[in-house]
Amino acid sequence: MKNCMPRTPFSTPLSGSARETELRIRNIMSGPKKRPPVLFLALVFSVCIFCGNLVSCQVAEAEGNPPETPDTSASVSVPPDTSQPEGPAWTPVELDAGMMKYVGQTGDWFYENYFPTEKEMALLENLPGDELPRETVEVYKALRRDYWRDALLPVAYDQGADVTAYFVFNPDSLPDVEPLVAVPTWASEQQRGIVLRHGDRTAYFHLYWGGNDHFGSNPTLLVDDLDGDGQPEAALVLTDGWGTGVYAQSLYIFDLDTMTCTVPDFSDVPLEITASPGGKTARLSSGEREWKVDLTQLAEPFNGAVEVGNVVHFQKKDGGMICSLHLDFSCATLEYLASAHFPVIYADGVYKLGPAVWMGDLL
Repeated sequence: MKNCMPRTPFSTPLSGSARETELRIRNIMSGPKKRPPVLFLALVFSVCIFCGNLVSCQVAEAEGNPPETPDTSASVSVPPDTSQPEGPAWTPVELDAGMMKYVGQTGDWFYENYFPTEKEMALLENLPGDELPRETVEVYKALRRDYWRDALLPVAYDQGADVTAYFVFNPDSLPDVEPLVAVPTWASEQQRGIVLRHGDRTAYFHLYWGGNDHFGSNPTLLVDDLDGDGQPEAALVLTDGWGTGVYAQSLYIFDLDTMTCTVPDFSDVPLEITASPGGKTARLSSGEREWKVDLTQLAEPFNGAVEVGNVVHFQKKDGGMICSLHLDFSCATLEYLASAHFPVIYADGVYKLGPAVWMGDLL
């Protein structure tokens, strides 16, 4: 079978003559005779030059002129520098708690000339507990018949624990009047202390209650397990000081098993006070509590000290005792701008003040 190959510019038949074959090979090797288009070459050359300029300009801008918008990736990965202080520090304020050491100690000086006589002590040491009156009598309207043998007046009573506190008098100091005639405590000038009764047991304590006499107020009595030993104790609040800018109470805690008295140690007040750099604000800190006081209310510039102990109140709350202290920012019993409430706690073998449970302004 005879194959016919098409004749194309890209085919070279080898069956022809040698001359024809040679001419064809030379023609292929020499390429086309036409010149490439001049306009096309110029266009390609211009594009190459323009692209080169773009690359060189971009490099120059990166090296010579940094971008206006900074790279924020570093601020995320690197923590801020906190070594520099934010501002002037607050300065510590002196807390003068010297008056707190007198809480519960006033009887030492006031009663030195008012001890019971031997005759009176003979009665007080042999009291028939089961015969004594139990329930409280309001001191401002007590009648002659309310005084047991003209010597004892029941002023505080806890029915659940069967505990009664009595004011003690010199029997000869009460006026000789009929049983239904009012004889309030201030009608007697011979205060002798208190008697505590628990069941049929009694004990005498040489304690001062002149403030209750002055204001015609009954003392506060709380009976509860105050030291966590599983047995109840009795806490008695007596008023022992008053005057201009002064009203002080004392707290006494009695062990009902031994019928002995303990005076808590309130000399350490768990309160820290600092003042702002400009001296216009004070910050109170105690435990988890914090409060700020506006010092611009003071009549005189703040002198950097605060006093406590001239106004001391005790109150029952949730089976315990709370001590309320007014803070005098003038140290002259004149400018009480704030108050703080501290629970009375038992720790390390003593009764003392715990961290504040409340703070606030007085004005």
